[in-house]
Amino acid sequence: MTGPITRSLRLSAVRKDAATLSAVESIGGRRVFKFKASDGDFDRYSDRLNVKGWRVDGYNANGVVLYNHDDGASAAMTGAEPQLPIGKGRVYVEGDALMVDIEFDDEDEFAKKVERKVSKGILNAVSVRYLMLPGQYRQNARGGYDCDAQELLEVSVVTIPGNSRAVRSKSLDEAPDDLVERIATRVVELLDARAEAKSTDEDEAKSADEEAEDESKSTNEEDVEDEQKSEPDEDEDETKGFNAADAAKSFVEAFKGYIRGVKE
Repeated sequence: MTGPITRSLRLSAVRKDAATLSAVESIGGRRVFKFKASDGDFDRYSDRLNVKGWRVDGYNANGVVLYNHDDGASAAMTGAEPQLPIGKGRVYVEGDALMVDIEFDDEDEFAKKVERKVSKGILNAVSVRYLMLPGQYRQNARGGYDCDAQELLEVSVVTIPGNSRAVRSKSLDEAPDDLVERIATRVVELLDARAEAKSTDEDEAKSADEEAEDESKSTNEEDVEDEQKSEPDEDEDETKGFNAADAAKSFVEAFKGYIRGVKE
């Protein structure tokens, strides 16, 4: 049976890097950043990690966030002052990725510096340190490993990512101030154009029907037609009270929440 694999540049557990997804708005007065920590595709080490195979309970019980994987081991050997954690994290699987929400320590000056650089997009990536579990990995055709299960040990904000997908996506907070207004205006235009086109089609169809109508219809047929006209039009009921501007506003708010990662 194969044992746990611990290969890395620093002879610790394997470390892999991934991209920042976005910054989440303030939650209860706390600024939380959302990162994509890992996915199931090949990384630059030619490894693939099963997203559903992450063991994260241990990490979430002690969710330290480090800077460049500095856990104090080097300081212990050199006598230098050890680098303390710069924040705390919470990891979870979302779709086809391992995500981590990071809150930086606002009472630590170095952590505040790192947070500012993340906010500005100067620092864009995180990296995970983990153990491939015994019997849960095998070598693949690329020379790396396909891993079915792995235990997360630590998450770091890093300067140089090792994952080709480690680029930061801008959050809605970083977009131009008038972005929401521009989206709303465009949505209103599209909805109004759609309503106008529908009205034109209905008028043309009604005109054609009137021209083709036989003027010699019997009184009974006219009565039947009157009954049909008196029946409520379903499409008309559905659109009654519809306000394009309100619909656009609701769409924009939903879009804004989705981009920022806000869940109802």
